[in-house]
Amino acid sequence: MITEEDRRFKHLEKKIGFFVAIAIAGFLAVIVFIGMDNDLFTPKYRLKFTVEKGTGFSRGMPVKLSGFRIGRINSISLNEMARVDIEIQVGKAYQKWIKKDSVVKLVKEGLVGDSIIEVSVGTHNAEVLKDGAVITFEKTKGLEEVANDLADQVKPVLIEVKDIIGYVNDPNGDIKQSMKNIRKLTADLHSTREKVDALLTDSKQHVGRLTAGTEMLLKNTGDKINAIAPVLEKVDRSMTTVEQHLPQLLEKAATTMDHLDKTSRNLEKISGTVAPRVPVLLNSADGTLQGADTVVDALKDTWPLKNHVPVPRERELVPGDSNE
Repeated sequence: MITEEDRRFKHLEKKIGFFVAIAIAGFLAVIVFIGMDNDLFTPKYRLKFTVEKGTGFSRGMPVKLSGFRIGRINSISLNEMARVDIEIQVGKAYQKWIKKDSVVKLVKEGLVGDSIIEVSVGTHNAEVLKDGAVITFEKTKGLEEVANDLADQVKPVLIEVKDIIGYVNDPNGDIKQSMKNIRKLTADLHSTREKVDALLTDSKQHVGRLTAGTEMLLKNTGDKINAIAPVLEKVDRSMTTVEQHLPQLLEKAATTMDHLDKTSRNLEKISGTVAPRVPVLLNSADGTLQGADTVVDALKDTWPLKNHVPVPRERELVPGDSNE
């Protein structure tokens, strides 16, 4: 019996087996990848810490050391004290850096990134934490707490700003009154400027007239100076002549003074010679006068002169000294 076989179904079992093997290999690869991603094939040890609230924590949350993922949160549970116990699994290879003085923090990657558990590196001489040990948790402020703190800090500022705005908008406040005064001052300044402009205009006119008068005065002064110039030239010539003749006049005056000095000396000598003779002459004159009086008296008593000669008054002679 001859049977025909479709060539499309030739080696069908081998093909199906090949695709099944590829599927199984892919499945195993996915399992291995997932296991590696979840550190299923990495030796791990456990660390524990306790927090007041479980807000922000979740199972499988990454645990990082210096920005490098070293493990995940394994479990989160509520204890008898109503606090939250958290257990993390960390790769055994990173145990040498996690010591007793290391701390864990709940932080965000960036400002709005995912939350992670960050482990700090311990000091060189500190003891390494063993499997199941308790690590210290250091609380950090979350975004909500930071916002609340910021709001608490901003609130007094907003209150002060509100008070300032109210103070500025107060119609009877200093600001409003100052603005009114400034507007009034501005109006007064405008009026003052108009007055100053008018004053400047008048000043320009007065200055123009004063300038014209000054020019005329300067012109008249120039004319007077020009008229005085010949007189000054004559005076200059006269002074020159005086300067030329002055030494001769002074010499003549000196000569005259010498003659006067000599004359006064001669007069002194003459007066010294004549002065002793003056009293003798006066006595002689007095005797002569007395004799003349005797003669006159005799004549008056003689007729016919007696009736025609008036009686003279008696002369009073004052005797003088030799200096009179």
